[in-house]
Amino acid sequence: MNKSKIAILGSTSHIAKGLINNFLQSGEFSLHLYTTSLDKLCNFLGSIGKSADKDCIVHKGYENFNKSSYDVIINCVGVGTYNKLQGNYSNYFIVTEEYDNLVIDYLCNNYSEALYISISSGAVYGRAFSKPVEKNTMNCIDVNHINTEDYYGIARLNSEAKHRAFKNLRIVDLRIFSYFSRFIDLTDGYFITEVMDCILNKKLLVTNDMNFIRDYVHPEDLFSMIRKCMDAGKINVAFDVTSAKPVEKREILDYFSLEYGLKYEISRSLSHVSATGSKNIYCSNYNNAACIGYKPAFSSMDAIEQESKYILNILTDD
Repeated sequence: MNKSKIAILGSTSHIAKGLINNFLQSGEFSLHLYTTSLDKLCNFLGSIGKSADKDCIVHKGYENFNKSSYDVIINCVGVGTYNKLQGNYSNYFIVTEEYDNLVIDYLCNNYSEALYISISSGAVYGRAFSKPVEKNTMNCIDVNHINTEDYYGIARLNSEAKHRAFKNLRIVDLRIFSYFSRFIDLTDGYFITEVMDCILNKKLLVTNDMNFIRDYVHPEDLFSMIRKCMDAGKINVAFDVTSAKPVEKREILDYFSLEYGLKYEISRSLSHVSATGSKNIYCSNYNNAACIGYKPAFSSMDAIEQESKYILNILTDD
């Protein structure tokens, strides 16, 4: 039986690493991994006990992308977090367009039957998150006063709109609100990475007094979502990817203080900086992925508890 050929663009990204790990564990797929950081990718494969072989072909750069046929293409290319952008917000548009067009050209000129899965974001809904988004939630853009916090959402919305215009192609946009795995970069500057760093280095976590709600998708649920898309036939749609249950900031603090001795301090004067705007409630009630059989098995807290064990080197025997 021929294995499905999967091309993953941006193979050193956080989300890509979780997918690669699950694809390789299943043994049912042949991977083509594309990256501009070959050493980083090879080091990652070594860290999970894998290496390049006939079912895991590593490509430095994207020059050979159009020379092979793939059943599925997963675009995980990103521009990095607020800490890594260093104010170069134009990359939201330039990088997104470059690699998206690479795949669209491939589909139009080579293999139109391939499935293109683009990793999108809940940011398509804008930056006003006072409650979970719903089916009819609107992105209200003040077109005469666009600022830096709008850029990423506009770039993702533009990409999704373009995909819907190619209605004869198989394209799925997966809107991920939050995601957590053992492969996260602890320098990313997220709240959850600050928690991990403070535990590992026995530092005091200083955080503001704002509670928030996040929806951390478990790596296995995202992998399940990918497989549901692969089995869904000819579709062209965007799906909100959710966990079984979101989590509040105070729950995260309580868990890590109880289980790992996290010390934290609440500072009312501390402000939070985000390239895409402050999001008090960043999750979705729009369960449109149920139409292809997606049902998350893990809650956000499940993802945090299970994956943090690998980061904190406290692995159980089971």
